[in-house]
Amino acid sequence: MTFAVFEEALYLANNPDVQAAVKAGIFQSGLAHFQQFGLKEGRVIVSPFYNEQFYLQKKPDVAAAVTGGAFTSGLQHFIEFGEIEDRQASVLFDEEFYLRKNPDVAEVVKAGTISSGLAHYLQFGQAEGLSGTNFNEFGYIGEFSFSKINPDVEDAVKAGTFGSALEHYIEFGQFEGRSGIFTGTSGNDTVVGFGQSDTIYGVDRSPGPCFLGGTPTGGQCLDFYSLGVNEADVLVGGSGKDTFVLGRLQTENKIPPARSFYVGGGDADFARIENFEIGKDTLVLGGSLDNYIFSKSDGDLNIFLSTNGFSTPLPSPDLVATVNGVISLNQIRNSLQFTGGLLSV
Repeated sequence: MTFAVFEEALYLANNPDVQAAVKAGIFQSGLAHFQQFGLKEGRVIVSPFYNEQFYLQKKPDVAAAVTGGAFTSGLQHFIEFGEIEDRQASVLFDEEFYLRKNPDVAEVVKAGTISSGLAHYLQFGQAEGLSGTNFNEFGYIGEFSFSKINPDVEDAVKAGTFGSALEHYIEFGQFEGRSGIFTGTSGNDTVVGFGQSDTIYGVDRSPGPCFLGGTPTGGQCLDFYSLGVNEADVLVGGSGKDTFVLGRLQTENKIPPARSFYVGGGDADFARIENFEIGKDTLVLGGSLDNYIFSKSDGDLNIFLSTNGFSTPLPSPDLVATVNGVISLNQIRNSLQFTGGLLSV
């Protein structure tokens, strides 16, 4: 039986009788009480990364087993089975995303060296600033190591006030006008924004060397580790103002060519954009309007990269994105932004 999610301080704070027993020397620790009695007694507040209500709602089979008496709680099931079955136990951590994002971790989990991606995250990844969900931890604290966007959040996480930047964003940041960045991996992702001002990518954005004018600055910024080639992503906007990014301004040899994502696989790689709110949301494309073809298809708007205007012409228009519920360019013309520059493919 593993206890990767157990946090001593949280358990004691939520169980004052146990805290008193530990102080009196009856138990060596809160963990000792939890192992002997707490789990059987249904004490389930043990970590921000486990939420009993969330787990049972997401896993009706487990909820049925708990109701039937097979388990005292969803937490018991998670400890005995759910963790190694890659079951998500909290909005703060997505096991499947974490393993897809970090294939080296997936290998050691597969080899049995560590029990799960969550165990790795709690032991190593969290301190390394890795993201446990599509919410980009590094991007929320600041894209540049020498110019933090939310230094107070970084300090609060380091002090242990919050378990992660996402925890702060959920509780406070999204209501304070702070922007969240949501990113995918180099595989197929569903990326969902939920704040008041979100930037959503389907491609992988991770900390990398920061370049200005083609020269490394010595700091770190969010860099692109995939460009959407062979990816089919779903980008879902929330109730706030969302910016969906489908292209970048790429710095190479001090020349900034613009780059479109999802180019190279024809109609097989693209982003499907859902819940795009006209007049509120923004769509960012590489290059300029002249580089794209917009066409209606079954109540959606397809966006293709044109065949013309490149040093190496495309063999045919390449599907970049489908915007659900939009049927014409005129509807979203004022919602489009372009990175400008010479478009490379």
